[in-house]
Amino acid sequence: MRTEAETAVLNGCVVVIPALDPDETLPEYAVSLLERGAEQVVVVDDGSGESCQPVFRTLEGMDWCTVLRHEQNQGKGRAMKDAFAYIAGQEELKGCAVVTADADGQHCVDDVCAVGQAAREETDKLVLGVRDLTLPQVPGRSRLGNRLSSWGFHTLYGVKLGDTQTGLRGIPWGMLEWCCGIRGERYEYEMNTLVHCARERVELRQVPVQAIYYDNNQSSHLRALRDSWRVFVVLISGLGWYTVSSALSAATDVAAFWLCSAVVFRLLPELMCYWWSTLTARALSSSLNYALNRRYVFGGSPGGKTLARYYCLWGGQTLCSYLLLLVLNRLLPGIWPTANKALGDIILALCSYQIQMHWVFRNEEAPNEKASHEAG
Repeated sequence: MRTEAETAVLNGCVVVIPALDPDETLPEYAVSLLERGAEQVVVVDDGSGESCQPVFRTLEGMDWCTVLRHEQNQGKGRAMKDAFAYIAGQEELKGCAVVTADADGQHCVDDVCAVGQAAREETDKLVLGVRDLTLPQVPGRSRLGNRLSSWGFHTLYGVKLGDTQTGLRGIPWGMLEWCCGIRGERYEYEMNTLVHCARERVELRQVPVQAIYYDNNQSSHLRALRDSWRVFVVLISGLGWYTVSSALSAATDVAAFWLCSAVVFRLLPELMCYWWSTLTARALSSSLNYALNRRYVFGGSPGGKTLARYYCLWGGQTLCSYLLLLVLNRLLPGIWPTANKALGDIILALCSYQIQMHWVFRNEEAPNEKASHEAG
């Protein structure tokens, strides 16, 4: 039996370890976590080779340790989601916080305990074990990749993170079902989770942990090109789809503006011609833009609040577009007015992306609130 002293740290926590071809130290690592009070250690054999099966058989023979198996490799994201679904279905684990740790020895037991304690204290925050990636033992490719992804994440989503690629994370019970519903089967799942947090205004708590690398991180199963590309695509996917949506809407807007200013309202005074042309073009393009952004970019609800916020922004953009057109026409008198309008709208679109993500299409409820409503 575990003593009271041994259950003082990770009590109320379940540790999830996705594993692909782990070495023989994994059972010892699981024992250390259980000795620190973990309610259960759930290891996912994600299609490991036959030579590693003795490791999993040892784990299966341990009390408070569960091994889930994939016959073929399905990816880290799928392994974690299957573990989350298993934990959510166990009545005796109800209410536990969940800590995800890697099987390659990069997350020491003390750091798992620190993240677990933080996750147990929180009800609506995702906890990240954040490494200091400026230390000399950090491999160059890891340092560069994390710096680029952290910069990109801050630029696109307005959230500053010290470590976007950490696999040591703490998940409160109320967020477990939410995490199961996030898309991504491999390493991109972890970045996708951070993107969802930014879009749905889920707070992130960062806990400092050690930066541990063995043999220059040669044991990692990250496929440098393919998996890095998946993570990069997730990082910029929102902006990419937003760019497509904006381009289609802009084409509609500019074509309508040209038709109105050159044909429909051309006999009106200049200021009135530009005003009615701008208003008509915006009215035609906005319905297309709203539909595309709601469905493919931000995933917001089609409710009245979302529509009202969108058209409040639309009204402000329409006025700003008109004023920018007048300013650019004065600053660049030799340029075709339609080109000046397109330039002004590009500037407005960059600002609009952040406003739509954080206000117009924001999720009205935190993940744990949604889970509570559904349970009720």
